[in-house]
Amino acid sequence: MKHVLISALTAVSFALTACADGDAETIDATETVASGLDITNAYIAPPFKGRDVAAGFFTVTNNGTDDRLVSAASPIANSVEIHTHSEVDGVMAMRQVDGVDLPNGVAVEFRPGSYHLMMFGVELADDVTEAPLTLTYESGEEMTLSVPIEGRG
Repeated sequence: MKHVLISALTAVSFALTACADGDAETIDATETVASGLDITNAYIAPPFKGRDVAAGFFTVTNNGTDDRLVSAASPIANSVEIHTHSEVDGVMAMRQVDGVDLPNGVAVEFRPGSYHLMMFGVELADDVTEAPLTLTYESGEEMTLSVPIEGRG
């Protein structure tokens, strides 16, 4: 049931905040950070009432050298894992993965039913409309985004 409800959510483009050397710089969905990584359509689906697990979705397009997303973190969650969906004997299951390859020239979607971020131990006040999300790549690059919370109510 949770998968069906999360799948019903849709992504929207928005302005992102990327951190470089401690200085925040606002970039929009059509701009590229120095490494050539573009992030668009990012949002966090908040926990269902009485739960503490949220999900993160976005599209990352690599216009630079091949890289790999290896971890994610957010101050609103105790832990964040990269997950994917797989079908085993006709049953859909989520599985944690150790990273996601980001080849040059390819857009990789983190969306319901595919790659996504699982955020555990999430605490969100009702008035919170966005949250920081830090993505870490194998190249050592880190990108912190201000991501909207969507799908409440």
